[in-house]
Parts: sequence; structure tokens; C-alpha cells
Amino acid sequence: MTALSAPGDPYHARAVDFLRSLPPGTRLATSSLVFAEAVTLMAARYGQDAAIRFAEGFHGSRLWSVVHYADESMERAAVATMRRFRDKSLSFTDAAVIATVRSEGLDGVFGFDDDFRRCGVALYP
Repeated sequence: MTALSAPGDPYHARAVDFLRSLPPGTRLATSSLVFAEAVTLMAARYGQDAAIRFAEGFHGSRLWSVVHYADESMERAAVATMRRFRDKSLSFTDAAVIATVRSEGLDGVFGFDDDFRRCGVALYP
């Protein structure tokens, strides 16, 4: 998510190329936890103004769709995923993403973190 918005990101070119390869009108699904992590990362790497622009652009975008908001069931599913893959040292957010992919029947994850692939989730690009 941040790679698309930050030209200085090492994965920016690959993220943009992948996005351009998608059929017109494609929407990418995410969760509120991923959005929160992305805004936090943007602020840490590129400053508060960049994080604000990112957050405002996200909510005005036709590309992104939030499919799951953090709630107790997501949190429990994330903990169960962390337990299942305890040897992978997943972050809570990554575990929640894996749980969401499975519960929502999504195709995979758009990102560059091999933890997803190691847990049996398709990783794009």
C-alpha cells in the first residue's frame, strides 16, 4: 500500500507496474488494521504531511476497499493465526491479514512481505 504512494520506496516501481497490469476498475481489498499500519509507516518514513495526504487519498480512492474493520472476532482470528504459525514470528497485523484473506475468500495479498507466502497465502506481484 505504501509502496504505491511513495516514489522513494524500494518497491515503488514494482507496485506501480503491478497496478498497471490489473484490469480497469479493479479494486484492492484491505483491512482497517493494514490502513492504520500504512499511515503510521508513512508518517515514520516520510513525515506527518505525507501520512495525512496518504490517508486522505486512500479514503477518496476508487482503488481500495476496506473489507474488514478491526473487531473482537478479527483480533481472535489474528491470535489464532499467530498461534498456528508461531514459528514464523508474524506481526499481529500480518496475522490479521492472513485470517482476513481466508475468511473473506480473497485471492492473496498485494505486498512484498514473504511471511505471507511462507504461510500459504499468494503474494502479488
